[in-house]
Amino acid sequence: MALACGQALGRGLASNLPPRYAVRGRNLQSLPISAQPITQRIDELDVLRGAALLGVFVVHFVGVPLYELSLDEATRDAFLERLDHHIALFISDFFFQNKANTLFATLFGMGFWVMLQRLTARDADFAAIYARRLGTLLLIGLVNWFLFFPGDVLHEYALIGLVLLALRQWRAKTMLIVGIALALFGSPIGSHVSAALGISDEAFYETQRLAFELGEFWTYVRMMGGMYSERDFLQAGLLGWGLYILGRFLIGAWVMRERWIERARDMLPQVRRLLWIVLPVGAIAELWSLLIFMEVLPGGEMLDGALHMIGAPLMALGYALLLISLCQSVTWRNTVLWFAPVGRIALTAYVLHGMVFTLIFMPFGLDALGVIGPSLCLLLALALYIALTVFAVFWLAKFRYGPLEYLWRWATYGQRPAFRKLRDSGSTAA
Repeated sequence: MALACGQALGRGLASNLPPRYAVRGRNLQSLPISAQPITQRIDELDVLRGAALLGVFVVHFVGVPLYELSLDEATRDAFLERLDHHIALFISDFFFQNKANTLFATLFGMGFWVMLQRLTARDADFAAIYARRLGTLLLIGLVNWFLFFPGDVLHEYALIGLVLLALRQWRAKTMLIVGIALALFGSPIGSHVSAALGISDEAFYETQRLAFELGEFWTYVRMMGGMYSERDFLQAGLLGWGLYILGRFLIGAWVMRERWIERARDMLPQVRRLLWIVLPVGAIAELWSLLIFMEVLPGGEMLDGALHMIGAPLMALGYALLLISLCQSVTWRNTVLWFAPVGRIALTAYVLHGMVFTLIFMPFGLDALGVIGPSLCLLLALALYIALTVFAVFWLAKFRYGPLEYLWRWATYGQRPAFRKLRDSGSTAA
């Protein structure tokens, strides 16, 4: 489940609603400020989503081929003898591992609450619309999981999103407390349950090794599809990861419920003070954990895990505070806004990165597993991110949504939305 990400794809897509969801006699000015909907797109969320995607790309391309695919021990040891590969792994593990997926999942919860506010203000049936949204995401995720990318989290986000939907009436304080508890302890709880049930990853990796040796696409899909389903659903493998995700969903919903992003400019001094606390503390804890893992410092697995459990979310919070702070800066705002275009097509970018990953590393693609090491994989991840950023800039100059975002919105609301942007004041491109 270290194939993280994700992402954060829960963008509030309820602006420019079809007529059937228009407000029926609701005066928004009469709503209390905490209940008034967010009516404009929030640049900070796109920036955070784009930054989270960068981390997802790096973790998947650098760490996953080395640790989570069927790479033989001799090749792995040979890679680890080179300094440049160690540096690439350090960058991935220290800066992004479980920080990117924390941001991604928290953003999903934030998008959930933005959409809830907008649709509720329009007297729309939020539960039905959001259930369709999750159903569409589940379908996209299952196709991506079985056919393109073995580390897909979209289907998991969709399933856990149903739990978030059921908990939307919770008090804000309850959301925060339960969210923090699950974010910290959800994954260890799941690990203990798996250990108590006698579940082991050995059968999974043996099946993966055989599927790689056979090297045929549909054989791989059949073998690994069955193994993934058995591990995640029949053997409760999704439990720990699901609790981990749900905790971050709840925290994200709480953040938007309390309108912290909208109040960022007014609270900028507090944001910066908190930034200078959580980011250094998180970095120290994460560095300590990583050095124990690398056997540079003494310690054990329990101390390593505890430090990482604290350090990773603190660093993710620090990243978020840093980016939000920079978004309020006249000097830096235009720079960090370069994260926004790919953040606006996050679903499309996530699926495309998985396709490229499979093309490069899988035996029915270029079969480069064990051929290219972590340092080159890091460069590939950065190059892919830059390419998708350029693609997003040009695409969004002509279209309102990314390709998959457009289909997702269409399925969510049941009406085909306008796709092209206006070319002039008098017409809309077909």
